[in-house]
Amino acid sequence: MRSGSKRATLPLLTPWWRLSRGKINLGPISLKTFLIFLLISIFFPVPVVLAGEGAAVYREQHWAVTAEKFELALERLRVGKKTRIQSPIVLVHGLFVNSLFFNLDEEQSLARYLAKEGFDVWNLSLRGTGRSLGPLKGGAKSWTLDDIIEKDLSAVIRYVQKESRNSQVIWVGYEMGGLLAYGYLEKKASPGLAALVTIGAPVTFNHPQQEPMKRLLKLEESPALKKIFLYLNSPFLGSYLIPLIPKMEEFFYNRENIEEEIKEKFLANALAEINPGILDHLLRIIQRGEFVSAEGNFSYRKNLAKIQLPLLLIGGEKDQVAPPEAIRTVYRAVGSTDRTLRILGPRSKNSAAYGHIDLILGKKAKEEVFSVISRWLKQRDGRE
Repeated sequence: MRSGSKRATLPLLTPWWRLSRGKINLGPISLKTFLIFLLISIFFPVPVVLAGEGAAVYREQHWAVTAEKFELALERLRVGKKTRIQSPIVLVHGLFVNSLFFNLDEEQSLARYLAKEGFDVWNLSLRGTGRSLGPLKGGAKSWTLDDIIEKDLSAVIRYVQKESRNSQVIWVGYEMGGLLAYGYLEKKASPGLAALVTIGAPVTFNHPQQEPMKRLLKLEESPALKKIFLYLNSPFLGSYLIPLIPKMEEFFYNRENIEEEIKEKFLANALAEINPGILDHLLRIIQRGEFVSAEGNFSYRKNLAKIQLPLLLIGGEKDQVAPPEAIRTVYRAVGSTDRTLRILGPRSKNSAAYGHIDLILGKKAKEEVFSVISRWLKQRDGRE
C-alpha cells in the first residue's frame, strides 16, 4: 500500500492579475486582507514548501507570456535557492494530460524527484491546459502544434533562462512534449537547449501497434461526429470511459504496471481537453503516418538530422502509442553524436514491460525511469 500524500496549495502570494481574472478562488476574505495580499504579492512573491520525505521541495508559480498574450503557467520546484545542477529543466507533458502528470503526488512525481536530485525544475502547462487556459485579452481559440512550436516554446525558454540566470536549458518532453522539442530544434537556429530527453515520443504512426489510432480518422468523415467528440472531450468523461473499455486501457498503459490508487489519481486529476486545432493536426499526422505540419507541407520526421544536441530517448516494450520501433526510428535519424536509447522492459532487466503512461506512473518508475534520466543528465553535467 502506498502512503497518503499531502495536498499542496497554490502560492499564498499570487500575482494580482491572476486574481482579477478569477482564475484562483480565494474564498471569503476581508477587504483589508485582500488589499494586503494584493500589495505584498506584487513585490514579494513567496514560494510554498512541499513537505515530504527527505529534503523539502520549494514550489513557485510563474507565468511566461507569449507575443499573443498567452499566459503559460510554469511551476518551479527546487530544493533551496541554489541548485547543484547548473542547467534548469523544463518538463513538458503530452496530449490529453496536464502538468500534474509529472507531479501526481509526493511519491509519483518526476518533478519532485529531479528537484531532490539537485535540479532546478520548471513544470510547464501547455496552452489550453491547467492554468494556461487562454490569452489575457481574447485572441486565438484554436491552434496547432506548429503554433506552440513557433510561438510558445521560445517564450518559455527565454523566461526560464532569465529567471534561472542560465543560458542553456534542458528539455524533458513526454510524448507530445518530445515532438514539440523535435520541431523546435529543427526550426530554430539558436534554440538555447543544452540537452533533450524524450519519453514515449514517436514521429512515425504507421506501426501495427498504433492501428487503434486510425479509428480517430472517422472523425474526418463526419463533421457532426467530430463536434460530438469535442463536446464530450472532457477529463470528467475520460475518467469514466477509460477504465470501462479494457482495450483502451491496454492501449494507454500496462495495467499490471500501475497501482490502482495511482490510476485513480491520474484519471481524476491529470486528464485535459484537446483543442480543436490540435485535434485536426493530430488527424493529419495519423493520416500521413508521420509527424508533419498542420498543413502537411513540412515533415518533422524528415528533418530529424538537424537535431545535434545530446539526446536521451526512452520507450517502453509494451507501449502501443510509441512502439519500440518508432523510438528507434528517431534514434537512427537524429544528427546527435551523443545519443542514448533505452527501451524499458524485461529484455532490459526491468521489472515490467512498460506501456505508455506507466513510463511516468509505473510502479517502479522512480527506480527504473526517473533514475535513468537523472543519471544521464548528471553525467553530461560532470556530476557523475
